[in-house]
Amino acid sequence: MDRRSFIALPFAAALAASLAAGPALAQGKGEIVMGAWGGGTSATWRAGVAEPFTKATGIPVKINEWPDPEPQIRAQRANPQYNMAVATYFNAANLHRDGLLETFDEAEFPDMKHVPERYKMKAADGRLIGIPAYFQYYGIAVNTDLAKVSDFQSWKDLADPKWKGKLSVTRPIYASTYDLVLFAKINGGDEKNIEPGLPLLKALGANALNVYNSMAHLNTLLTRGEVAAAPYYVTRVWGMKQAGVKNVEFVLPKEGSLAIPYILVVPKGAKHPEAYKAFLKSSLETTQQAKMLDLSGYIPLNTTTPISAQHEANFGMKLPALLERLYQPDWDVIAQTHKERVAMVEQLLSR
Repeated sequence: MDRRSFIALPFAAALAASLAAGPALAQGKGEIVMGAWGGGTSATWRAGVAEPFTKATGIPVKINEWPDPEPQIRAQRANPQYNMAVATYFNAANLHRDGLLETFDEAEFPDMKHVPERYKMKAADGRLIGIPAYFQYYGIAVNTDLAKVSDFQSWKDLADPKWKGKLSVTRPIYASTYDLVLFAKINGGDEKNIEPGLPLLKALGANALNVYNSMAHLNTLLTRGEVAAAPYYVTRVWGMKQAGVKNVEFVLPKEGSLAIPYILVVPKGAKHPEAYKAFLKSSLETTQQAKMLDLSGYIPLNTTTPISAQHEANFGMKLPALLERLYQPDWDVIAQTHKERVAMVEQLLSR
């Protein structure tokens, strides 16, 4: 799978035309019915994109929460009830391979020219599989009552026997996708060759008190001091700090980390193409991208989005420097090997 940037009428011009035509035309475009993970993700999309979009266009947006996009889209393959979904890149690769997603001509989306090539997912014919939304990245969340930030400056520190029973690890579905690929990369492998990552993941599992089953679960484990550290998402730590948590810090280890991007996809045969294309264009605009950064720390993939000094302080560096420290794997390779690697990691963590 290839990744590679869009030129059409600017969204603002299309929006002005629809508003000039009156509410009847806006309603005639249909509606957006969107699937998103619950909690912070769905709330961010409502406030950051859906509400301003509806206010500007008159097109209603409903956001329904689900635990995982793939099963829902597969279950409705003959008659999709959603015309928009937030997905991981490996979700999108799997769904596209099975013919379950619409694809798009890049020329329809002007802001795509501001998205780095490595974050574009394309089909063999060069059409876009979806529209990149934003990214976050992986690091180590540390409870500063139980450990020092300096204790976890390397991913390999997670293997230190002194942390026996004091760490946590995510479920195999994600440990196989994120942790294993990252650990392979820092030990000379990559997403195609994950063998070099197995010893570090096994050592992390041996040091883990438990396998956390949700982000809310790990938030509790960290803030209560039940575990000292765990690989975790920067946005989750950012959210805890925004909520006033004082004893959890985020570390970007010296080897760098994994970029975890998210993409907006459209189920094959989805209703109201005019509405969902307008929504896709809106999601890429700098105003909406900046709102999602402010609300939840989701980092813009439209590189022309202004980044405040406060956000740069949160990153610890300017955005271009951060991007240089993040690895973006081939998500199609990860998608194709997902089932067997989940089984492998289930066995590894159960020993």
